[in-house]
Amino acid sequence: MVGGEECYPEAMAFGPDIVVTERDGWEPALVVEAKVNAQDLESTERQLKTYMFGTLCPVGLIVTPGQLRLYRNRYLSSPEESVDLVGAFDLHDVLHYRPPADGRDETFEFERFVQSWLEGLSSEIGLQELPAELRHAVRWYVFPAVTQGVVQAAHPRPRLST
Repeated sequence: MVGGEECYPEAMAFGPDIVVTERDGWEPALVVEAKVNAQDLESTERQLKTYMFGTLCPVGLIVTPGQLRLYRNRYLSSPEESVDLVGAFDLHDVLHYRPPADGRDETFEFERFVQSWLEGLSSEIGLQELPAELRHAVRWYVFPAVTQGVVQAAHPRPRLST
């Protein structure tokens, strides 16, 4: 079994919203949970850590309209010891997310929005728009994954209306 799935089967019950995989493989380089509602982040954090531990994913994010939480995997003996919170960053002046006014599902719209924003971080222009502390963390942990990997939805989403 991969990276502790045998010991932590709940890692497979949780699925992130966005995954960045290596170009030449399926292994996750970065996983993202996009939460339009910031309720119960403690449970989301626990699930993300277990998933990262079980899949050997090095970097994880929880993104809400107002905050980004960045995690790194140190590959120790358990999710609690292995996956650390690197930092929590204010996104209120970064994302500028506006809920859809046309009745579309806000959960999926926010996932699309975060995925597009994440793809934009693969350029220096995208990085320059970030506050200094967030820019440093993104450059160190996120930039390598998005520039060398493939950013994609981790589960099916409804089609955009045409």
